[in-house]
Amino acid sequence: MSSVVVRNEAGPSSDSLVDRLLSIGAESLPVVQAVTGLPLPDPVVIRTMTVDKWLREHQESAKRRLVAETEQLAPSLRERLTAKVKHRARTTFLSTFWPTMAAETVLFEPGRPEVVLLPEALEHAGRLDDIPFLYKALGHEMTHLGQYAASDGAVWTAQEAFFPARSGTADRAYEYLLEGHAYWADREITTKILGNPVSTDKPSPEASDRYRKLFAMPMRLKVIEEYRRACDSIARIIDVHGLAALNKIWTNPDLVPRRKETDDLVAWTARLTEGHAA
Repeated sequence: MSSVVVRNEAGPSSDSLVDRLLSIGAESLPVVQAVTGLPLPDPVVIRTMTVDKWLREHQESAKRRLVAETEQLAPSLRERLTAKVKHRARTTFLSTFWPTMAAETVLFEPGRPEVVLLPEALEHAGRLDDIPFLYKALGHEMTHLGQYAASDGAVWTAQEAFFPARSGTADRAYEYLLEGHAYWADREITTKILGNPVSTDKPSPEASDRYRKLFAMPMRLKVIEEYRRACDSIARIIDVHGLAALNKIWTNPDLVPRRKETDDLVAWTARLTEGHAA
């Protein structure tokens, strides 16, 4: 049985948050496993971090991945330039939108996925003392840990590839699958623990002005709408074909939906339920 470890790297002011995370994480862990049918790493590691350190860790780990992929795949000059642009764009995105990213599953070190929470982002969101939100956040992120563990990292890490054309994954909708599954799972998890799903469709009354502006940006709303659509697709597959049918994906990456199949659930479901390879 997995256990939960919480590491506080955000300072003494986050001690009470750490206590809440440890309690909620321990309660949620068996429910996450039961809902998803997936194993979790042992231990499940949860960290609180400052925004500055979180940004540095993101930048450094992305640089390491870029170097490793470049050495392994020998991309062309044009592909390398495109990857650098992608890296800069991701860094800019994180620097801008971090107040809306209170919780995230990260792989700062190879083979060691963990959940990170940013107390500063929780404060901006008005969620620092919002217990139902913390249940939703941990349920969601621990589902990502389950995805990683079940696929031995293969499906989960492919979404961050700098050279997807070289690795043969350019046509795969990883984020659609991973986020849709996690949104479905956190809805089921919070219903089992709290009696009803936890919604974050509206900002907290305690949210900062900065958070509200970012929350309402069309780019963010478009992404969230895509995640909702993915969640509905995952729910339909599980309702009709069962959890085992979906969970074949984690050990057979060929079953990850193609990008065109995000608008054609029938085609993806046919491949998924029949177990056809790409």
